[in-house]
Amino acid sequence: MRSRAGLTPVVVLAVVALLLTGCSRPGGGPGPGAGAPPMGTNGAPVPALDWRACGGGQCADVVVPLDYRRPGGPTITLAALRMPATDPAARLGTLVVNYGGPGSPGTASLRRLAGRFEALRARFDLLTIDPRGTGGSAPVTCGPFGGERVPAPVGPARTPAFWASAAEPGRACLAGTGERLGHLSTANAARDVDLVRQALGEETVSLYGYSYGTYSAATYANLFPSHTRAMVLDGSLDLVANAAGAPGTERLPVDVRAGVSEAWEEAFGVALDGCAATPTCPLGPDARARATDVVAAAAAGTLPGTTSAELVARIDRALQTEGRLPGLMRALAALAPGAPPSGGRVPLPAQPWAPEHSPSYLAIQCTDSVTPSAADMDAAVVAEQAAHPVVGASTALNHAMCVGWPAIDPDRYLGPWNAPLAAPALLVNSRYDSTTPLIDARATASQLAAAHVLVVDAIGHTTLDAPSRCATEAYTAYLLDPRVTPPDRCPAGR
Repeated sequence: MRSRAGLTPVVVLAVVALLLTGCSRPGGGPGPGAGAPPMGTNGAPVPALDWRACGGGQCADVVVPLDYRRPGGPTITLAALRMPATDPAARLGTLVVNYGGPGSPGTASLRRLAGRFEALRARFDLLTIDPRGTGGSAPVTCGPFGGERVPAPVGPARTPAFWASAAEPGRACLAGTGERLGHLSTANAARDVDLVRQALGEETVSLYGYSYGTYSAATYANLFPSHTRAMVLDGSLDLVANAAGAPGTERLPVDVRAGVSEAWEEAFGVALDGCAATPTCPLGPDARARATDVVAAAAAGTLPGTTSAELVARIDRALQTEGRLPGLMRALAALAPGAPPSGGRVPLPAQPWAPEHSPSYLAIQCTDSVTPSAADMDAAVVAEQAAHPVVGASTALNHAMCVGWPAIDPDRYLGPWNAPLAAPALLVNSRYDSTTPLIDARATASQLAAAHVLVVDAIGHTTLDAPSRCATEAYTAYLLDPRVTPPDRCPAGR
C-alpha cells in the first residue's frame, strides 16, 4: 500500500464538498431575520416558486446561487417543470427525473417521455430541472462552438495539431460563458435540486436518473442522504470511474476506466452473432469475420464509400437500440464487396472517430471528471487500439476536448458514494449496453451503501432504448414501496 503525505487534490475536493453539504439542511445556516426568506442549502435563500401553466404541466423559474460558497452573491435562473400527481389524495411525494447527457435539458425530455411513468403519475409529482448550463438554465455560450454539437478535434490523433484543435472549444466556452463556466458541476446541480425540495416543503424526494442522470442522482443521494427516499439508476455510470478513477487508473481516460471498449465489442459481437444465426443475415453465416474485414478496410483508408470514423460512428449509433441493428447489417453487407480478407487485423486509423459533443455536455463532463493529460491519452490510444482494434482508439479519445479544460468547479463531488440511505438503490441495466456497461452498474452497486441490480436481457442504452415491460413493472413497484425486492433479470420487450 502506498503512503501519502497529506491529502491528495482528489481528497481535498471531496472534503470540501462534504463540508459544503454539512450545512445543507432545511433552515440551515444562521437564522433568518424578520421578513427574510428562510435559509436553505449552505445558507442560500430558499427560492419562491411561482408555478404557471405551461405545455405539459406547470413551469417555474428558480433563482439559485451561482456559487454556493457565496450564497448571497450572484444568482442564475433555472427552468423547472412539474407534472402534479393525478390523485392528490394518494400522493406519495415528488419524483425528480434527470435524463442525463450530461447536458440534456430535462424539461423538453419530460414533456416527450412522461408516458414512461404512466403507472406512477397518480402517486407522484414528476419534477425535472434543466441542469445549470443547459436548456433554459443559464446555458453555456461557446462562440463558434455554440451549436448542438462541437466538432471533433481536427488532424491525425496524437499530434500537436490534434490537441490544439481539442483545446479550442474550452477556450471559446470560457470566453463566452465567463465565471459561470466554473460552477456547472453536477454537485451544484444537486444543490439546486435540494433548494427546490425545500421550496416545495418536501422532507424527501425520490430520484430517477437515466445514463449520466445516474451520476446526478447518486451525487444528490450522497450529498443529501437524509432527504433521499428512493433512487433508480437506469443505465448507470461507474461513479468512481467517472469521478477520478480507482487507484491505479487515474491516468486513464474516463471511458477506458469504465470498460467501454470491452462492452462495445461484446454488444457488437452479440449483434453479429444474432444476425449470423438467421438464414437471411445479409453478412452470411460468418458475420463477425466479414464485419471485421469491412472495419479493417475502412481503417486502412481503402474502403470506397465511407471513412473509418463514419463507419465506427454508425456502428455506435446502431448499438444504442436493437431496432437499428437490421439496418446496420445491411449497410455492412453493402460495403463488404470492397473489403478484402483482413485476417482479423484492424490497423490504427489515421483519424479515429472522436465523438462530437454538445457545449453543455463538455461544460459538465469536463468539470465533473478528473481528466488525464494529452500524453496519457496518447498512450491510452495505442494501448486501447491494440486491445480493442475496432473502437479502442475512439474510446480513449471520447473526452479529448476535456484535456486542460479551463474552468473546473472547485465544489465538484468526487466521492465517497456510500452514504447510508433509507432504502437500497435499484439499478436497471441492459445486459449489452455499450455506453454504460453492465460492469459499471455492478461497480456502482458495490460503491453505494446498498443496491440491487436488475439486468434486462437486451442490446441498448437504458430502458428508453431497450424497453422492458418487466423492468417497468419492477421500478414502478419499487418506487411505490422501496421495501419490495425487485427481480434480478427481465426479458426485453414491451
